[in-house]
Amino acid sequence: MIKKVGVTLLTIFFLSVSFTSIENISSADFACFRQDLGLSGSTSDIISPPIQTIWRETVGATRSYPIIVGEKLYIGTTWALVCYNAKWGTKIWQYISKDFLHSSPAYYAGLIYGGRTNNMYCIDAKTGLLKWKYNTGKDSINSSPIVFANSVFFASNNRLYALSYDTGKVLWSIGFPSNIDFPVAIVSDKFFVVAGNRVYGFNFKTHTKIWQFELPETVKYCFSVSSENVYVSCGKELYAIDPKTGKLNWKQFFTGDAMNPPSYFGNDVFASFDQYLYCLNSSNGKIKWQFEAGFFIESAPSVSEKYVWIGADDFNIYCIDKYSGKKLFEAISGSTSYYIVIGNNQIFSLSTYGELFSFIPIAKREKANVKFELWIGKKYVRKNGKFINIDAPPFIENGKTLVPIRTIGEALGAEVNWHANEKKVTYALETRFIELWIGNPIAYVSGKKVTLDTPPKIMNNRAFVPLRFVSENLGARVSWEPIEKRVTIEYP
Repeated sequence: MIKKVGVTLLTIFFLSVSFTSIENISSADFACFRQDLGLSGSTSDIISPPIQTIWRETVGATRSYPIIVGEKLYIGTTWALVCYNAKWGTKIWQYISKDFLHSSPAYYAGLIYGGRTNNMYCIDAKTGLLKWKYNTGKDSINSSPIVFANSVFFASNNRLYALSYDTGKVLWSIGFPSNIDFPVAIVSDKFFVVAGNRVYGFNFKTHTKIWQFELPETVKYCFSVSSENVYVSCGKELYAIDPKTGKLNWKQFFTGDAMNPPSYFGNDVFASFDQYLYCLNSSNGKIKWQFEAGFFIESAPSVSEKYVWIGADDFNIYCIDKYSGKKLFEAISGSTSYYIVIGNNQIFSLSTYGELFSFIPIAKREKANVKFELWIGKKYVRKNGKFINIDAPPFIENGKTLVPIRTIGEALGAEVNWHANEKKVTYALETRFIELWIGNPIAYVSGKKVTLDTPPKIMNNRAFVPLRFVSENLGARVSWEPIEKRVTIEYP
């Protein structure tokens, strides 16, 4: 089933598939860069603030836009194309090659496509095994692919290719005067290309050029296309070009410089210039509202029916009311966000330092007051006056109290996850997120590196963590009573 994403987006979607012979088509078949074939940057998933970090993974300094298909996340890293479990951040498979660095993958019919340099790859989405690859030549630079109507569309240097999705055979190719850095966009019976300082419109069936529009300078960021306009941010201006004729519908001037691709949802278009995010009327380009972030806005707007999410150079992720431009929420993301992607009821942020963060909405609830007491060597605890048995007793090592991993997290209401392959434990509570590894003195608290006096360890087949470190970084207060050898934890 195709989810409701607004009348305009649904119209675009149905128009775009109406001339193909594909049967039993679903929106999941078009998982690609900036969410859809029009590169709209919009999503049907409505993530309401506040949010909290649930996991973090280091993927290296990549500019690969992650895509979400069900509960799986695919991204090109500095070492491989990697498939993660989107919910927990655990690695499912990886196809090792540096060719995926900066290549945003595309999903189609159970296959993953990508490849930034020298080759375009087709990988089985379930197994990570290579199905085929097409060599684009030495030192070639490929744009990220878009897959539609059984064809893989991508550019290598200044040539646009269409390959068969299942064999990799070349169906046709077109040369351009300038290199093509961005994916093509597909809307209705046309596809659109940006090369250098020109925008082109093509007939989809015949792949013949209909029009071209020249801009005053080279386009530095990706574009987006609706049934009404081709939106291009260039220099200090946002252009809206008629997708049928190539004529300028309108343009809007800004005092700052374009920072990233524009996005649209329904009758609104969103664009960033310096530290300002603007919402404009798609029909005439008039500004409805503007929002000022703490510093330059790096990530393209990710837009739903209610909210706009952006990442800025002040290391914050912002949630903005789509209708008023009012800030509703901000959270520290560890570093500047290149991309913000929404899917699987989660928000994913790729940072400039190569860290992939996953956030989930925080359930709105009143904080429960917790008084939690433990005794060294005892296999019971007392929570708010009630005694409870635990599976292993706390013990002291190097002056630090260690407890079973779930004892303290679940007592405070945190979500606790054990990643067996990495021997890693994570705690998520409201906006706080802790990562620890067995035997490793390095931990991370909401993305910041911390050194432990006593690392987690395995004893009698049980994993233990330092009680005070976890408790205090989740926002609790810890006290010690030496006579009874009792630890008391109070939260909040």
